[in-house]
Amino acid sequence: MDPESTQLQQALIASFLGPDPEPFETLISHLMSSSNERRSHLELLFNLCKQSDPNSLSLKLAQILQFSPRLEARATAAILLRKQLTRDDSCLWPRLSASTQSSLKSILLRCIQREDAKTISKKLCDTVAIGYFLQ
Repeated sequence: MDPESTQLQQALIASFLGPDPEPFETLISHLMSSSNERRSHLELLFNLCKQSDPNSLSLKLAQILQFSPRLEARATAAILLRKQLTRDDSCLWPRLSASTQSSLKSILLRCIQREDAKTISKKLCDTVAIGYFLQ
């Protein structure tokens, strides 16, 4: 990969994982795109975020679960977070810091208590159940 492409990818990752939630929320909402080309490109960017900073990625997903007013964004974040915690070769849980693991546990439990949408509550419960068995 040429240095210019690498710099562009690093800039995108910094934007997605930075303090502004909008770029990351846009990224995950477009991961459900019907365009294979667009979705493939965004999946690549999501996976680069996962490889470069799994703690920030996990906490950004949790942030969307907590604060996004958009139902679809919260549902997608719950699904993606659950997928990151599933036991397989790409499982993030063992790579997360103890602080991030503790934060995720607290945030997920708070989200379950506060979530009004039943479909998202179920997704959150599934995520917590998977996280519980990773201990």
